[in-house]
Amino acid sequence: MPQIHYSQHGTFHIVTNAKDGIPWCTYDGIPEILIDNLVMTRNIQKARIFAFCILPDHMHVLICPSELGLSKFMQSFKCNSSRDVRRHILTRSSDAGVAASTDDIFWQKGYYDEHIKSSAQRSRVTRYIRNNPVKLHGFESRGF
Repeated sequence: MPQIHYSQHGTFHIVTNAKDGIPWCTYDGIPEILIDNLVMTRNIQKARIFAFCILPDHMHVLICPSELGLSKFMQSFKCNSSRDVRRHILTRSSDAGVAASTDDIFWQKGYYDEHIKSSAQRSRVTRYIRNNPVKLHGFESRGF
């Protein structure tokens, strides 16, 4: 269950899930859209992103949001990335002459966060994020 966000500032390990566990995050072309949206949101909000990974049905992000706070960062990222992913799927299907549905392309409401309180904890989470896709799924990890 998503946590109540008492703290909006500091460094956080975020996990955001695809709604209903539908594995759309790694469909062809979508990881690049998610990365572009992560970078755009980071640049606009002047946040710092230390690591991230994209898995089929969720993402991990190690982030220090700006003065706007964690909720605003996640709201902007999830809203814009959902829109861009749905547009991408509709465009690709239209170009291929196939009907496509984007009814399942949504983020789960809320997100999970772990407030990082020490450099040792940050190092542990960074290792976890970098090793998680390789260890569990055989995917390549990406980070800044």
